[in-house]
Order: sequence, then structure tokens, then C-alpha cells
Amino acid sequence: MTINDFAFACSADNSPSYFTYEKETMMIIVSKENETANKNDFKKIEPFMESLISHESIHVVIKNLESGDISNSLDDIEVIVTIKDRKFQVTVNNMLFANDSSGLVIP
Repeated sequence: MTINDFAFACSADNSPSYFTYEKETMMIIVSKENETANKNDFKKIEPFMESLISHESIHVVIKNLESGDISNSLDDIEVIVTIKDRKFQVTVNNMLFANDSSGLVIP
């Protein structure tokens, strides 16, 4: 019931590279601009792959148990995290602020 396959694709528009899922397949979408320029824009996020897979798996599980709308709304939740006495308001899917490989930012 979680991510069990991967697929790569190129966007047809000018959207940046992103991750999503279709059923239990994690979709890795490369930006059209970077693909035509033969530029690899995933090197910077490679350290976050485990978290990204976990995050998309959470979406898959919620969608199977509840609905797609509820699953998609997960990315809209915002939390406040404190790092070195500074407060940041971020969405729960901001991998730069996650403390583990769950794919969720938890204050």
C-alpha cells in the first residue's frame, strides 16, 4: 500500500522538477527546460530521497484510507519550527526542516 515503483518523465510545460505519485508509483518529473539543456537538477535533492519516498508513501496510504483530497491537503498544513532560536513557518513537506526520514516536518 506504499510506494513500490518509480517512473521518470519530463514535464510538457515550464514547471520546475517535482515529485508526485500515481497509485503506488513515485513519479519523478524533470523540468522541460533542464532536460533540453541536459542539466541534472536532482543532484541537490539526492540526500532527501529517503524522505521524499516516505512522504509520497504517506500520501498513498492516506489516499487509500480516506481520499485523494485529504491526501493532497497534507501538503497545505503549515507548522512553526524553531531552529537556533529562530522561528520558521513552513509546510509539513519542506524537507530542509525535517529531522528524520519520515518526509514530514514536525515541530
